[in-house]
Amino acid sequence: MKLNRIIFTVLAGALTLSSCSDFLDENPKGQLSNANFFSSQDELNMAVYALYSQVTNTQVNTNPWIWRWAGDDLTTTTGSNKQAYEETDGFHPSNTNKGVDALWNTSYSVIKAANYIVESASKTPTSQNEINIAIGQAKVWRAIQYFYLVRAFGPLPMNLTGDIDYERPLSSVADVYAQIEKDLKDAIELLPTSYTGEPRNVSGANVYVTKQAAMSALVAVYMAEGGWPLNNNSKYAEAAAMAKQVIDGVESGVYEYIIEPSYYDVYAPSHNYSKECVLGINFGTKFGYWWEDSQMSSCNMYVSLGGWGDGLGEIQFWKDFPEGVRKDATYNKKVLYDNGRNTTPGDPNNGKLMDWWEKCAPGYNEYQPLFRIWSVCDGPSDYDYTKPASGVMCTDQRHRLIRYSEVLLWYAEAQARSTGTPDALAYKCLNKVRTRAGEAEVSGLSAADFADLCVKEHGWEVAGYWVALVSRREDQLRMNTLKDNFDRRKANAAIEVAPGVSVKEKVTIPQSQNWENEKTIYLPYPSFDSELNGNLKR
Repeated sequence: MKLNRIIFTVLAGALTLSSCSDFLDENPKGQLSNANFFSSQDELNMAVYALYSQVTNTQVNTNPWIWRWAGDDLTTTTGSNKQAYEETDGFHPSNTNKGVDALWNTSYSVIKAANYIVESASKTPTSQNEINIAIGQAKVWRAIQYFYLVRAFGPLPMNLTGDIDYERPLSSVADVYAQIEKDLKDAIELLPTSYTGEPRNVSGANVYVTKQAAMSALVAVYMAEGGWPLNNNSKYAEAAAMAKQVIDGVESGVYEYIIEPSYYDVYAPSHNYSKECVLGINFGTKFGYWWEDSQMSSCNMYVSLGGWGDGLGEIQFWKDFPEGVRKDATYNKKVLYDNGRNTTPGDPNNGKLMDWWEKCAPGYNEYQPLFRIWSVCDGPSDYDYTKPASGVMCTDQRHRLIRYSEVLLWYAEAQARSTGTPDALAYKCLNKVRTRAGEAEVSGLSAADFADLCVKEHGWEVAGYWVALVSRREDQLRMNTLKDNFDRRKANAAIEVAPGVSVKEKVTIPQSQNWENEKTIYLPYPSFDSELNGNLKR
């Protein structure tokens, strides 16, 4: 496709970089001049396509998301090539951890591509509406990358222009959040509520970011500011007000979002363009607009069953997860032993459906809950754990960064925290999520209990979904409860998973390792970049 070749040329010339200092500081106009890059609408489109190619690159595999393993929902296979996951899961990632490097580098490559558009798009000889759309996309994705980075690393070197400065000072967490807010507020003013035509709209779903999607992202940012480390309680009122605007828009039919009636459809390939997805990342194997594809479909399968074993379930979180359709759609109820990949002639267990804690099958030794999420890789059909997985590794599976169920929960929690009493709409929102999950409606709760239940519900909604804008790890960051994970892993008590069966986590924390507050919570700055910029010290 000609468009793919054009995008590749743009990326190769302007965005292919090897270190974070380049992502932070190098001016892309050194490779492509404003005069010939933004001389037409087609070239403005190319810049946005190049931006989206960098966005997809942040989520094409698990490496940039290894920091999410610090949450209490995720663990990994021990041994093999899983050192980076084990380090983060055990709260001691090194500054050479591949996940640290991948998050830093991919995020700053998006920021660089966004900066180029923000600086240059206004000069394009095209309509103001088209200029607004391009700048709006850039500002949203720049904000989102800084939102990821500030929660992973804390203080950051911020670059909004592309100028060269190898000694760029760190901006405080509060200052980074202020810039994130500004970008999203600007985008809300610039962006339309819907798009037509591919690649902006695919199968009836808005692929480009809309006004209401930017509003929802801002709700998530306000929620984060309301908790640790800023603890700015006034942000909960702002979160509730913004979320209500989105909800009111849905109720009036202005915004397109829905709650899927069945939780099985939340991540299903058959519902790839579900309107429950508020903000998503498209992958291009089907449409070819950005050539990267999602490589997540083997990430949760056990290594012993032919998968990668990157993301397995933590036992206590799995045990505490309420029974019902949401749990059944999140975890495999049973594990199909062998999947045709490790067949031992005469093995009576081949093809048997087993509980994940069973130990009768030779070679099957992970003994962790198995996520159903990311196992939806059987082509046009949805995943069925009673049948062998396809083994397909790369798909056009859409990543759901924000779902409408999350907006409902954010409103409910924020409204309760900001006013001291959950209102009728807050109960309606919470109960809508609960009933879809197979849980009973609640009523008459104190504001504190209500808000805490909203946090739990959100954790169950995004369990194991490490690409979400707000994962379980970020809920725990905001609530300042990550130390609970640390203490539990260090104690490593056996957990009863069935009558007479108790299991321990495989990834543990040594008794000699101590909790060091921010040093333990945040990732170390990448080693290479720390050598170039003396400000990148923890």
